[in-house]
Amino acid sequence: MATRKKPVWKKNPIPGGKNLYINSVGISGDGQLVIAGNYYHDYSSTANHTPTSDPSFTVGVFLWNAAGKLQWKDTFSATEGVYWTALSRDGSYAASGGLLSHGKGFIYAYDATSGNKTLNYATGARVNRVALSQDGAYLVAGDHSIYLFKRTGANWSAPQIIPCDTGDTVVSVDISGDGQWIVAGTYNGNVMLIHNNNGLAGTPVTWQQPSGSIYWVAMAFGGTAFVVGARDASAFGFNTSTFSGTSAPAWNVSLPGCSRCGCVAISDDGTLVSAVGNVSKTGKVFLYSIQGNTPKQLWANTTLHNPNSTSLDSVGKFVTVADGQPDGTPGAFYLYTGAGTPQWTCATSNMSWPMQISADASAIAAGSDDSDVYYFTP
Repeated sequence: MATRKKPVWKKNPIPGGKNLYINSVGISGDGQLVIAGNYYHDYSSTANHTPTSDPSFTVGVFLWNAAGKLQWKDTFSATEGVYWTALSRDGSYAASGGLLSHGKGFIYAYDATSGNKTLNYATGARVNRVALSQDGAYLVAGDHSIYLFKRTGANWSAPQIIPCDTGDTVVSVDISGDGQWIVAGTYNGNVMLIHNNNGLAGTPVTWQQPSGSIYWVAMAFGGTAFVVGARDASAFGFNTSTFSGTSAPAWNVSLPGCSRCGCVAISDDGTLVSAVGNVSKTGKVFLYSIQGNTPKQLWANTTLHNPNSTSLDSVGKFVTVADGQPDGTPGAFYLYTGAGTPQWTCATSNMSWPMQISADASAIAAGSDDSDVYYFTP
């Protein structure tokens, strides 16, 4: 049975201010740095969002070391704020994206050592995801388009821009460690694989998921494979080397008893995949071994609430899950061994979305709608 776990530290980035969500966190490969941003949006059916009615408030991007000491922050005013953050695996560069106000999205990049902002790019919509290659040489982001930036020294190129179909938007985007492969998933169910040739984006190879939205994409760090989580409670696996010739998944699974697949994760070599799904008001987490093009379910465990994220370290020593739904109800963080043994749980007072384990499995960063960033050791 899993034990109760207390974090090594937890931080509210803007204490005493507006009750903001921690929608995304990032962690360096050695677990020594954690990035997070804060965000708020009223999703209630009675909310009336107009360009003049939504108030602005202070949000920011924050970076801490493993001891919980704030290294730097970038605070600014927004009507929603920082939807996503990323940290390169080597801890050298950071990125964020989100919405400043109606029709004014942003993509920022930072020197993670100094906190100097090295990229400030405006978009016409909320930026839903950002991701960085291993050394921060490439940055990808997504809203109604996919953006690819190349860094030379401290300078970023103008982006290569790959638009979505009319009326569609990028929900999730990821990049391989070497930056050569980019994958994106869209609200209308398109999966796009793009080859990056030294900062020049190739023509996307596209597959249409027939049953609706893509919720998550995850690229193996080694670039050999990627996995997609879909609205219909399915996970689809792809090989980058063959996808351009077939435009089809190498394998797929339906998550037993689940009504959606909210998130997926993949090991560095693409041979292990975790996935989470809703089961009424609870949830499940699954781990699969990918043998050739055949997925084998290794184990499944139950979560107390609807799960929102999962992550793996580089070799799948551990599996993480964060859960909670809807806003205003409790959530929790979970850690499992690669063999499926529950290690610990940590309850939160509000639903929790992000939880990321470092590549070397030494530390875990997490965030909650309770406004706190959490740091754990396994």
